[in-house]
Amino acid sequence: MTGSPLHLGVDIGTQGARALLVTSDGEIVSRSAHRLVVPPADGPQEQRPADWWEAFVQAVRAAGPARDRVVSIAISCTSGSVCVVDAAGDAIGPGLLYADRRAITSAGRDASWAVAKIAWILSERPDLVARAAGYTSPGGYIAARLLGRPAPIDVTQALKFGFDPGTDSWGAVPVSIELLPPVVATGTVLGPIGPAAMVDTGLPADVMVVAGSTDGVAAQFACRPAPERWATAIGSTIVWKAMSSSRIDAPESGVYSHRGPDGWWLPGAASNAGARVLSSWATQEELDMFGATAVLDPQVIAAYPSVVHGERFPFADADFDPTTVSSAHSSPAERYAAEVLGIAFVERWGCASLVANGCRWPSSIATTGGVVASPTLMKLRADVLQVP
Repeated sequence: MTGSPLHLGVDIGTQGARALLVTSDGEIVSRSAHRLVVPPADGPQEQRPADWWEAFVQAVRAAGPARDRVVSIAISCTSGSVCVVDAAGDAIGPGLLYADRRAITSAGRDASWAVAKIAWILSERPDLVARAAGYTSPGGYIAARLLGRPAPIDVTQALKFGFDPGTDSWGAVPVSIELLPPVVATGTVLGPIGPAAMVDTGLPADVMVVAGSTDGVAAQFACRPAPERWATAIGSTIVWKAMSSSRIDAPESGVYSHRGPDGWWLPGAASNAGARVLSSWATQEELDMFGATAVLDPQVIAAYPSVVHGERFPFADADFDPTTVSSAHSSPAERYAAEVLGIAFVERWGCASLVANGCRWPSSIATTGGVVASPTLMKLRADVLQVP
């Protein structure tokens, strides 16, 4: 290896895999991505785990020759998504994404939680249950492919599988805990990359696989969390993350806490609303054009920025239809304006809901996700939130 060692982080999101290659000091060396096929909003929210792996491989290979200097790799992924695996850690059947609503009445949990999806699989997919050796997250599946064996998941990915980070134990889950992955701390070294993954990715033999986190927690870590500084991640959906000295859980409001470093807790929530509403009808080039010319008048009637039925935060309503609070638009530019206003208003609404449940209003908000590339949306959000 020539040059300083590098570290690779890869996020497995709804719309694709994104890879970031950094130095030990956090300097970005390269960015790369590979898109996934996003399921239609009005149908089952499923993707093939094999496609997650292919997107991951392509994103890693797109990092170029510098990947020869990689010494560690960690995976973040959507929170609540689940796939069924066999004894070798290979996926059986489709992966169910967090947005899949078919588990609406399962396990007494919001359908976006993996534990509810597992209950739905037990009830509705006996063909998968008969072959199942376990259930894991997208990050756990990718880690298993990298290691060449079943992999643990970190404590943040385990939360929506039914793991209690306060007691470090499983809560009420619908399957034997032997069918759930071992849970480790974020940052735990899981082992070296296996030979098959070396061939697929082009990574060197001495790369160590490290336990990652959910996408929301990864985004918060990237923003250097502090009690007065919140983080939001705005991609397909909106995720809020705060920081508190005490654990804040309000299941009826969609608020939950991850365990953070040094005794801190990371209360937060996730909405079905987000920027996926924009990409559902316009190309990135069109969105860039609308953003450059949009007239954003706060008095314009905003659209609720979601493409799926049901909402979990900042309000909980399994039957909510976002089209009922959206007016007709005279042009694509007007539709764009209404939907980006909706994104900003829902973000502020979510902040207010977290404060109502015990968080302190932030003095600043750091944001990750696709919206940061839009100066128009960033300025609009600052105006609506009234914080930098």
